[in-house]
Amino acid sequence: MLGFAPRSELAAVVRRFTIVETDAAATRTLIPDAGVIVGLRYGGFARQLDAGASPLPDATVAGQRDTPRVMHTSAGGGIVLATLHDGRAGAWFRAPLHELFGATVALDQLAPPADVARALAQVAEARDPAARVRAFEAFLLGQQHEAPDALVDTAVRALRAAHGALRIDQLAGDLDIGRDRLEKRFRRAVGCSPKQLAAILRLRRAIALHRAGAPLTRVSAEAGYFDQPHFIRDFRRFAGAPPSRVFGSDAYC
Repeated sequence: MLGFAPRSELAAVVRRFTIVETDAAATRTLIPDAGVIVGLRYGGFARQLDAGASPLPDATVAGQRDTPRVMHTSAGGGIVLATLHDGRAGAWFRAPLHELFGATVALDQLAPPADVARALAQVAEARDPAARVRAFEAFLLGQQHEAPDALVDTAVRALRAAHGALRIDQLAGDLDIGRDRLEKRFRRAVGCSPKQLAAILRLRRAIALHRAGAPLTRVSAEAGYFDQPHFIRDFRRFAGAPPSRVFGSDAYC
C-alpha cells in the first residue's frame, strides 16, 4: 500500500491517493471512512461480499456508510483510490450524494463514460505508481466541477474540529439555520447527515487514539462517547466486530 498527496490544484477536494496491490487473494473488512472514495482498478478484480459476490466495475464510487464493507480482492490486484474530503464530492458529481450512502456504483454513472474509459486505460498503461496517480489526477482535473456549499463546508469543518463530538442542534444554531434545512443541504453535498458524519469522525478519532497508545478504557471518553458501552455498540456497528478483535488484525483496515 502506497500513499500520495494530491497536487495543489486538487488538494481542496482530494484528501489522499492510495495505491493498493495484492500478490495473493485477500479478504479484508473496511471500516467506514468520512469521505467518498473513487477507485480505478488496473489489475485483477474485487468482489464486495456484503453486497453480493459479483465482481465490482473497474471504476467505482463508494459512498459513506455506517457498516463495514467486506472486500475480496483477487491475486494480482491493483487499484488507485482517491479519498475525497468530506463535502467535496458534490463539486464533481451532480447527482445528490445521499443517494450514494451505503452504495458502491460504477463511476461512469456519474462521470462521462468516455472519460472514465480513457482514465482506466491510462492508469493501466502507466509504468509506475506515481504515473498511475498522475493519470488519475488528469481525469479528475478534466471533470466539470462547482464551488462547494459554503455553509455546509463550514459545518463540516466544525464537525472535524470537534472530531464529531458536537451536538447537531448546537451546530445548526451556530450557523443560524434550522436543523432540517441544514440536514437537507448537508446530505446533498456530503452524502450523509451531520449526525452520520459525526459518528464516523468520532469512531475514527477513537481508532486513532488507540493506535497512538491510548488504552481502550480511556479511548471512549477522549473520543466523546457518553460511556464505554456506547463506544462498544458504535464500534461493533461500524466495524462488524468488537475492538478486541479488530485491533492488531490485518483483516481490518
